[in-house]
Amino acid sequence: MKAKIAGAVLVALALSGAGAVASAPPASAECGSAVVWGNGGGQCDGPFYPDGSFQRCVTVYVLGIGGSNCFIVPPPPPPP
Repeated sequence: MKAKIAGAVLVALALSGAGAVASAPPASAECGSAVVWGNGGGQCDGPFYPDGSFQRCVTVYVLGIGGSNCFIVPPPPPPP
């Protein structure tokens, strides 16, 4: 009985991971990402602003559960 339950749990995890791979957004030129069996993530940079700062979004998925965090990266310091 325990083996059947464990098998059902593994099948459910595999199917949820396949769904996460199928629903992953397409990557653009500024992005690098990989999601395999619901695990992975990526990073996207842009848009870039005139002062040298830019927006960065970092995405992480573990077992199909995750999210994104977007923030502004400050410009480099001025030359001395």
